[in-house]
Amino acid sequence: MFWLLVLLQAASPEPEALRVRPGEITPGIKCLGAPEFSYELYVPKGFDPARAWPVLYVFDPRGRGRLGAELFQDGAEARGYLVVSSNDTESDNPKAPNTAVVNALWNDTHQRLPIDVRRRYAAGFSGGARMANSLGLGLKGGLAGVVSVGGGFAPNQPPVKDLPFAVFGAVGSTDFNYYEMRQLDVTLEKLGAAHRLEVFAGQHGWPSAPLAAVAIEWFDLAAMRKGVVPRDPALALAFAARETQRAADLEAAGKPAEADAVWEALGRDLQGIGDTSQIAARRAALAPGAGAERKRREKLDRRDAGINARNDGVIAGVSSAEDVPPLGRVLGDLDVAGLLEAGKRADYDGDSARRRLAHIGVQTSFYVPRELMGRGEWRRAMVLLQVAAAITPEAAFVHWGLTRCQARLGARKDALQSLERAVASGLSLPRARVASDADLASLRQDPGFAGLLARLPE
Repeated sequence: MFWLLVLLQAASPEPEALRVRPGEITPGIKCLGAPEFSYELYVPKGFDPARAWPVLYVFDPRGRGRLGAELFQDGAEARGYLVVSSNDTESDNPKAPNTAVVNALWNDTHQRLPIDVRRRYAAGFSGGARMANSLGLGLKGGLAGVVSVGGGFAPNQPPVKDLPFAVFGAVGSTDFNYYEMRQLDVTLEKLGAAHRLEVFAGQHGWPSAPLAAVAIEWFDLAAMRKGVVPRDPALALAFAARETQRAADLEAAGKPAEADAVWEALGRDLQGIGDTSQIAARRAALAPGAGAERKRREKLDRRDAGINARNDGVIAGVSSAEDVPPLGRVLGDLDVAGLLEAGKRADYDGDSARRRLAHIGVQTSFYVPRELMGRGEWRRAMVLLQVAAAITPEAAFVHWGLTRCQARLGARKDALQSLERAVASGLSLPRARVASDADLASLRQDPGFAGLLARLPE
């Protein structure tokens, strides 16, 4: 391996030397003019600074730049993309300087890297997806595509007619944002936008690296359809062969609705650049079974939307009722036990139950308790966190929240038990952070507290 110096004129009087090692991730590159922000950079093994390269910007909602770079690394290597993954983007924090971060990243990379301005892309997960889509809208054609994972467009920035970028959506089968992503795909179809939605097995999170590589391939197909790059018959043929095999496997597994969705998407993807002659026939053969199952699922999804709205009311009641309702009543009103049982099924109905649990879980584990704790409503927050613990008993951050509430309420024994569960579940907060937390003042003189602190990372 060797280091390659990329010498391009920067904004400063002296040129900046950017040291990169082709085929490896270069960590912690500080942005020109904004050194408080940094990114991870991947350049392919055959990188030549004398020519322009497509680039993918990655926005993780927790600033995990390395994770983003590693996720797209294989696809970038295969298709010849640069990957620029931010270490500083953050969602769920109104004070996060995301605009400044994205501006710094954009300005730095355009000064120091040979970027093909016709082929700039962005990828984001959850709040990071909303950042990526907002960037695409704001640049008015400056982005060619977005990988939108587990989240769509910001509420005040919906997709528009003649959307100037392609959208590769991806969402976990039990993601609490599943219905949002499904509806976004329908909206993009009505708007005539280039779009694809992949549903992968899993919860609210990034997809696998192989699916990330498919997204990059799909961007190249979209560029071919628009005439931005020459047609690559080998890519179109390989993409079609893989998707055809996937549809066949789904048909053989007795999943006509899933197989039909693959055929439908492939027909759009190959329009004008590949052979689509067999697609209509395959969809016609699947139509009876696929159509009936699709209608059944749509009915189930509508039912779930109504239940989710009702459950939001139950959770809101914990926040606002004159008397804090007991945990047992809240669990019963939300049907947590029934959903946990139904969620054991390995089919769409099981996914439906797991999605409803995820919807309850995200509200009771994070959003609503955070607001209540900020107001000093410790008992109300504790009840909701106990609901979250019943859904995901292994979630360290839920038990950490319970620790804080119980300590504030003077329930030291319960607080220490919750902290024990948090530590056992992998709580990663630094020892000094936990030791100095004001909410835990009532625990500091307890010998058990010191023992738990010793098990935390420094």
